[in-house]
Amino acid sequence: MKKIVIAFSVTVMLAIALLLGVGITGCDWFNTSVLGKSKKEMTEKKDTEKENQDSIRRAELLKYEALKAREEEQAKNQVPKPYHIIVGAFEEKPNADNMSALFRSNGYNTVLFDYGGLTHVSAISFETLQEAETALRNMLNLSYCPEDAWIFKR
Repeated sequence: MKKIVIAFSVTVMLAIALLLGVGITGCDWFNTSVLGKSKKEMTEKKDTEKENQDSIRRAELLKYEALKAREEEQAKNQVPKPYHIIVGAFEEKPNADNMSALFRSNGYNTVLFDYGGLTHVSAISFETLQEAETALRNMLNLSYCPEDAWIFKR
């Protein structure tokens, strides 16, 4: 019985040593020694995989840029409604961009426009004053909506 335990222990130790050896020397050793692949083949395969991934990334980026351009074009072509809920007016455009991004991340299709030397951030616009007032009351309950949001007729 004792010989079986010793033999088992030795087998386990050899298996662990083999796994550590493969782990330490890495897949390159395994590929070259066991599978017989050359380093050149492995490098070419890695380069091909990287090129494919880069190509996929470029295609996805092009799709994203086309979608963004189309959305911007649609926004430009829309006739703005006269009553806007203004969530901020800023002297510095990056501040307006930040406020716009906050509302966009919460589902609003914000519009920026310059008026009186400030960049105004309109979270949403309406055809009637009554619609705008109702929406403003609801928006003021939102945690990310500034307390000084107001309605602006453009």
